[in-house]
Amino acid sequence: MKRKVLSAIVAMGLVLSMFTGCGGGQEAQSEGTAEESTTQESSSTEEDTAEGEKTDVKVALLLSGSANDHSWNQFGYEALMKAKEETDVEVAFSENVKTADQLQAIRDYAAKGYDVIIGHGGAYEDDMIKVGAEFPDTQFIVVAGGKGADPNVLAVDTAPWQYGYAYGWIAANITETNKIGFVTGMEGVSTMNNLVGSWRDGAKTANPDVETTAVYIADMGDVAQAREAAMSLKAAGCDVIIHELNAGMQGVVDVCKENGIYTIGRSESDVEYAPEQILTYTVFDWGPKYVDMVKKVVEGEISGGTYFYGFHTPDTPGFTFTYDADNGWNPEIVSTEILEKFQTEVVDLFAADPIREYTAEDAASGTK
Repeated sequence: MKRKVLSAIVAMGLVLSMFTGCGGGQEAQSEGTAEESTTQESSSTEEDTAEGEKTDVKVALLLSGSANDHSWNQFGYEALMKAKEETDVEVAFSENVKTADQLQAIRDYAAKGYDVIIGHGGAYEDDMIKVGAEFPDTQFIVVAGGKGADPNVLAVDTAPWQYGYAYGWIAANITETNKIGFVTGMEGVSTMNNLVGSWRDGAKTANPDVETTAVYIADMGDVAQAREAAMSLKAAGCDVIIHELNAGMQGVVDVCKENGIYTIGRSESDVEYAPEQILTYTVFDWGPKYVDMVKKVVEGEISGGTYFYGFHTPDTPGFTFTYDADNGWNPEIVSTEILEKFQTEVVDLFAADPIREYTAEDAASGTK
């Protein structure tokens, strides 16, 4: 495992997506629920954020999919609406922006005088950098970006090496077979290198004898592929299987429920579905991050480079581990003693030293 301090972290706030665009790009209404449009252009409107005094800041958001997809794009839309409500800025957004259209969509918003343009997904980064050079007085933000660019393109994300390390650490503390697994996709992508590499690091730090096996699937939304991967880990003796998937996660959760294997969830409904097997469900709430970002813009405290949320930003958490009101992890599985160690060996560790980087070799498929 290699570690190094990443450069260009700026003092502002704004977690994980590798989605690319789909459908036709258009500017939707900035008020109310967005209309899904994949093949037709919708009319363009701009509305004030609320009655009464407004700020002078205008914020535009680009989404690769529908604003009501009940997933990544909706998270971005809802975060924008929260920022609108709490900061009184004027907002607009475009949904279903095709990859081929995103450069022009970004440029159009900049030409219209929007002060902040947010691309909700790492796929916007290269085009943001191009347009950023053309409009030096506009602030560009790439959610789930990786590099950003000075002076006005900021890449923001939840620190994957922090929650990955946490997953590995907790798994290594509860496994009885000393064998744990991870199912995900996009092998070799930097975010996955940091996520799976840190998972291994956290597990090996907590328990040097633990055996870690990573399985990558071709389609993170394929339930059958995910199920097959989880079954292979079960056959190898893994009694904890972590995942980072889209719809495919259901295949992992199903296998874990059927075979008494511990895993994680993404919502309270996962706990209701498999209460004995879900260690926790992880919430990545972009609302507070968008609010924090917009406030920093209003205050003139924004720049380029990279910024990550995590244990080191407790006022605007990158993620939270939730199970019930009294215990952030499943109280039937994760003991108070383990949680006390978790605070000092994981939370406090990253609060003091938040940045890490892992390589493709650290996160390689197979067993280590």
